[in-house]
Amino acid sequence: MQVFPGAAVNVYAAGLHNGEEVWIPRAWSGEQSVRTARLAIGEGTLGQAADSRELLVFDASEITREQYAHLDVRRTLRSLAYVPLESKGTLAGLVEILSFDSRVTIDEIRSLKAFAEISAAALATARVYEHERNESLSSITRLTQLYDLEKTFSSTLEMDELLPIIGDKFREVMECRAVNVWLLRGDESLEMMYQSGSDPTTPGVGSVQQIEGGIPGRVSDSGEAVLITDADDERLGERSVAVTEGGVHTLLVAPIIDKGALVGVVEAVNRLDGKVFDDDDLFALTSVTETASTALHNASMLLAERKVEVLETLVTVSHEITSTLNLERMLQTIVTAPHAVIPYDRAAIALEQRGRFKLSAVTGVSQVNADAPDIAPLNGILQWAALAEEVVNVRQHGDEVESDREETRAKFQKYFAESGMRGFYAMPLNDDTGRVGILSLESSDPDFLTQVHIELLDVLASQATVALRNAQMYKEVPFISVLEPVLERLSKGGAKRGV
Repeated sequence: MQVFPGAAVNVYAAGLHNGEEVWIPRAWSGEQSVRTARLAIGEGTLGQAADSRELLVFDASEITREQYAHLDVRRTLRSLAYVPLESKGTLAGLVEILSFDSRVTIDEIRSLKAFAEISAAALATARVYEHERNESLSSITRLTQLYDLEKTFSSTLEMDELLPIIGDKFREVMECRAVNVWLLRGDESLEMMYQSGSDPTTPGVGSVQQIEGGIPGRVSDSGEAVLITDADDERLGERSVAVTEGGVHTLLVAPIIDKGALVGVVEAVNRLDGKVFDDDDLFALTSVTETASTALHNASMLLAERKVEVLETLVTVSHEITSTLNLERMLQTIVTAPHAVIPYDRAAIALEQRGRFKLSAVTGVSQVNADAPDIAPLNGILQWAALAEEVVNVRQHGDEVESDREETRAKFQKYFAESGMRGFYAMPLNDDTGRVGILSLESSDPDFLTQVHIELLDVLASQATVALRNAQMYKEVPFISVLEPVLERLSKGGAKRGV
């Protein structure tokens, strides 16, 4: 610097980092003495200069090393001076002067007042320009993201795959802590289908909210987006009443509408930078929901088509198992026909006979030998599952078997290793008179069953139970016909004796 030969100069600009005010080193002259990207705005001599906003000169002998710990100097420091760069009441920056050869006086610093005014105006203008440029870049980035979202959302029609994509992409675009995706149910309530990030103020995936139950419910009723910027808003208070940490201080909620019909609601919770959501964020969220609504509509159409296919299969299976009283034919129909809509590798039925369960039908096996090497493990696991009075649903992802009971985990760890299966689903076949048997399905894919498949199995199990019970009773009818003549003779003999 020409005014102070031999001195070193650092120029700082005021800025924000993670919601905190900081000094950002922008330029230097002479020896580079600041090697950190950001400095706390209130620490040491920098903090004193920021607080006073006046020309300051510190004699190095009168201040401690800790007060200018942000500096890395290898020479003897004589003076440390500060010139604030203030424009229209806003502290835009700070000039720091390090004098090594001689002490700096306050009069020498005052000679820089005109320079400081010009520099402050220039720095403020540069900050405004930089802010506008960043806003423009942010808008361009979001437009690019919207274009990419259209391609990403259209990459799948599977609802289970689409929901995580939508939730995660929404959170990426909004740069927020969490995104909740709610979809409309048949009774006009909302069900949370996916949560990206962490939001302890909501019950989680699978929770249901009525129209009057909360902010998402009210948005689904009105069809209008909600922007909340006040952390003290009573609506946020109601939401966070049971939460001690991680409450909501800013919230965006927008309806997902397709062709005038409500599909669901999406929530964006708390910006990552600590700021509140604004109108630009609201515009971005509503724009993204428009893109997502088409993808959700297409996925729901595919889901509806599959439900129709499932119902058609259910009708076919029901007709086949109720149109015959041949037990063997019925068993084969039950274990093979659902494969048209359920992607299982093997199904099996064990029937209850005098208190024990006999393996009676297995997919692809005409004559069941329970002791055969490839059948014996299945027979063993079915005998164990039959002891339960409820559905047995066990899956293995990687090396981990998912179950609450240690006994179940150990048993299926061995069974899955022997059979090559990774998913097992067994349901009891019960009626009013007791247990008929047990039906199982298994697959090498642990996630082979969807909720639609499970609903189909519930109906199929009920119908199969009735049909199997009727078939078993029919098999006993011939014994009744054989005994009828004997019963008649006994009845006539008793009448003659006057009994």
